[in-house]
Amino acid sequence: MTELKETPQAVIELFQNERQHEVRESTLVNQKYHLRSFVDWTDEIDLQDIGNLNGYVVNQYKTWRRESSEINEQTLYNNLMSIRVLLRWCEQRELVEDGLADKLDIPRPENPVRDATIAPERANAILEYYQQFEYASRNHILFHLLYHSGMRIGSIRALDVNDWKPDKRLLHVRNRPEEGTPLKNGEGGERAVYVSQDGLKSALSDYIKHNRLNKTDEYDRKPLFPTRQGRATTQTLRLYTEHLTEPCQYTGECPHGNELEECDAQKHVRKSYECPSAVSPHPIRRSAITEHLNSDVPKDVVSERMNVSRKVLEQHYDSRTEEEKATVRKEYLENV
Repeated sequence: MTELKETPQAVIELFQNERQHEVRESTLVNQKYHLRSFVDWTDEIDLQDIGNLNGYVVNQYKTWRRESSEINEQTLYNNLMSIRVLLRWCEQRELVEDGLADKLDIPRPENPVRDATIAPERANAILEYYQQFEYASRNHILFHLLYHSGMRIGSIRALDVNDWKPDKRLLHVRNRPEEGTPLKNGEGGERAVYVSQDGLKSALSDYIKHNRLNKTDEYDRKPLFPTRQGRATTQTLRLYTEHLTEPCQYTGECPHGNELEECDAQKHVRKSYECPSAVSPHPIRRSAITEHLNSDVPKDVVSERMNVSRKVLEQHYDSRTEEEKATVRKEYLENV
């Protein structure tokens, strides 16, 4: 692309031109309003190349938007959701860094962003569907691993076939920056994750033996989740996750009243982010942490398993209500 096309205004024009054939007129009108303020902000900070956006900078827009006008939290939420759709589109076209959209913190109108989770009932419904109808498929293993282990999507991407030790029920998470799979916390992120659920243990081995695409990456390693080109990118894995969590994929029905045969999010993985009910990997990680805590797993054990400090865990990942915490404490205090 030329430098002109990389300016925020030019990129947004391309985005809107493409979208006008894919979404409703009302959606276009709302997005046009939201994106106009985004362009105003990039002009104010003199951002000439949209590729210079990063997590820190893009979150400054949220602060600017809140402070520059009298905007309520619901409108702010809708505004930021439109920006996230734009950033996802830019990621797919390699205009911005991979994963930038997920770095935009979007506070919900009624709750802070830390409360973004997937309900246990919904997670179990997804697992039951894939266990019964798509056993040991890529989607089955990807979701089950995310929900059982609480791994970051970058750790999932870094896994090789040989990292699975079925006799010990252990998945070894390794930092290999020289081979394209660094972990967020470097060597501090290395650990062995115990697979306690028999169903996941069997399905994981069956996936590797029967259903995994037989591909190696550029370092001649065998990624647990390959694509035809080699190792899946984190963005690809996010799209897989969002797609498989769309309600229509495991219930056959759309809670938003869309006709399935006309819904791009239902038909195309790359459009999955457009489904309002699609869930990205991070809320699943948050939910996995909450489920471990609700199951009486000590915080220090959760901290090591999920590779998150106890302080960060308590501040950002412990999504239990006060009643849920009290119920867990009750089990320890009944005989005191």
